[in-house]
Amino acid sequence: MMEEVVTVHYDEIALKGKNRPFFQNKLLENIHEKTGAVPELKDSRIVIRSTDESVFDKLRLTPGVSWFGKGLIIDRDENVLKDTLKDLVSVAQDNRLNLDVKRVDKSFDKTSLKIKETLCRALKIKLDKKAQKVRIDIMRDSFIINYAIERAIGGLPVGSAGKIISLFSGGIDSSVAPIELMKRGASVDLLHVYATANSSAAIKGKINKLASLISRVGGVNLYLVPFHTFSIKAMDIDQRYELVMFKRFLLKLAQSISLRYGYKGICSGDSLSQVASQTLDNINSISTGIDTPVFRPLIGYNKDEIIQKAKRYGTYDASIEDYKDCCSLVSKNPATSARKEKVLEIEKEMGLDDIVEKSLNELEVKSYLNWPQSDL
Repeated sequence: MMEEVVTVHYDEIALKGKNRPFFQNKLLENIHEKTGAVPELKDSRIVIRSTDESVFDKLRLTPGVSWFGKGLIIDRDENVLKDTLKDLVSVAQDNRLNLDVKRVDKSFDKTSLKIKETLCRALKIKLDKKAQKVRIDIMRDSFIINYAIERAIGGLPVGSAGKIISLFSGGIDSSVAPIELMKRGASVDLLHVYATANSSAAIKGKINKLASLISRVGGVNLYLVPFHTFSIKAMDIDQRYELVMFKRFLLKLAQSISLRYGYKGICSGDSLSQVASQTLDNINSISTGIDTPVFRPLIGYNKDEIIQKAKRYGTYDASIEDYKDCCSLVSKNPATSARKEKVLEIEKEMGLDDIVEKSLNELEVKSYLNWPQSDL
């Protein structure tokens, strides 16, 4: 018996103890939704009975997947194993392999190390951690040879940790931050405030493209709210506080949407002290009285680290396209140490709660399915 498959491996899910089946089933569900294939749980391994390499693109961006590769399921016979592995060794440079053996079935009479030594001796394999990775899993009824192995983004499956709404300007940081929380198992939707004439104009290019790219990690809803109600009222306040008040407007919008639609947290792409609104004083003042938890997954990253993540997730090129986001339209010389008392005074002066309510009356929603094909 020999069957070609795609193999999928998780790591963090293995630590979940009695809750592991919940996370396993959520990951199987997400893989099926994204690829259309029917993954099967084989002991603690996931197998997709397919040779279609197009699923690889989708597995790379599937939270919960640690690594994946091509696989050969063969009879649990050491001679068959040697013969099958011989073909992989023959194409390896100078017989060098990064060979690993895992004994999933602990009742197998030889240890992983013993099997590895036997194979290396019989096939003249030279172990090299920099060479092609090949992993052999000893299952209850078979051997699985894993090769052409690639790392995925790891973490936990989307939908295993509740719902979060993420502030989304269309910049580099606001496109990476929701993906970081998707990797922690959250279902994440996006909130975008647009300065264009209408929502249709806002999502014609960059915003639509980025929402589609983010939905490749996990499907998202894009909440669209106009900027004009805030911008008109902001004309009458001290312009040094316009940016701080706009960020507070965003948090209050997100909190109202959270209460209305059952989100358990708010995500922001803040990186400490990267720009004026992200000083510690301003973050504290902006967050005053916000009861919904605000998560800032990029808070300790520098810009280059965030850019590298954006490139890995495929959002970087779209995120640097020209677009008049609202942050670029507000005060050019913002306060960097806004006091809470001053922020609350301005909030009352401009009637921020009323601005939030009026803006939400114009709320629109666009949905992006998991791994869309037509929007890019």
